[in-house]
Amino acid sequence: MRIVSRVGTIIGLLVLIVGIGVLGYGTFQIWQQYLAISADRSKEFVNPLPTSLLGTLVIAVGAFLFGLSLHRGVPKPDVKKPDGTTIIR
Repeated sequence: MRIVSRVGTIIGLLVLIVGIGVLGYGTFQIWQQYLAISADRSKEFVNPLPTSLLGTLVIAVGAFLFGLSLHRGVPKPDVKKPDGTTIIR
């Protein structure tokens, strides 16, 4: 399970980074439109809401995966058989 946990952590971190990038791109679009409006210029309007919502969703999924993979669960004790062998869990 440690391998699955580590893979989940890596995937969660990558998804978080992608989500931050998507939100950064949406913020850049909003900033461009604000500059165009404040300078009384016309610029093609691109609705930044879908990009912002997508970035938020991606960050939420990444945070969920990252948090889920950090929880290692309850440690289980090793099992000793009557013949003296030990099963490591």
